[in-house]
Amino acid sequence: MADIAAVMRQFHTNYNNNEIDKSRELVVDDVVADINGGAGNGVNGVTHRGREAFIAWLKSDKVVFGANKLTHQDLLVQGNTGAVRFVMEGTHIGPIVTPDGVVEPTGRRVVLEVTEFASFDDAGRLVHVHTLYNTLGLLLQLKGA
Repeated sequence: MADIAAVMRQFHTNYNNNEIDKSRELVVDDVVADINGGAGNGVNGVTHRGREAFIAWLKSDKVVFGANKLTHQDLLVQGNTGAVRFVMEGTHIGPIVTPDGVVEPTGRRVVLEVTEFASFDDAGRLVHVHTLYNTLGLLLQLKGA
């Protein structure tokens, strides 16, 4: 059985080191990433399917938040399932599309709380991740509230 905690840490190490492409080998071909409830949410949910869409999603955060960094708060693993709570800190340098329109870059420093629940195959490759962003907290920071 793979060390799921180590794999989860590796995703974030790759992200923090701007080596997102290295995460390609950590996912199955048909990986699914559901963000904020997935595409069925209808408000701010989206679903990314497949390795290339998954990598593009990770890279898109770097476009919006620049040299942002992830810091783990909690990491729990049971079998082939893991849960991680982390904080992303960065500067808002790219546009964010919201249900109410586009939030243009503000140059503000933001702290975003994120929780992820992930499942892995027996080789330790990511099969599905459900990512929950504190979207309201982010928007309040961007508006200077």
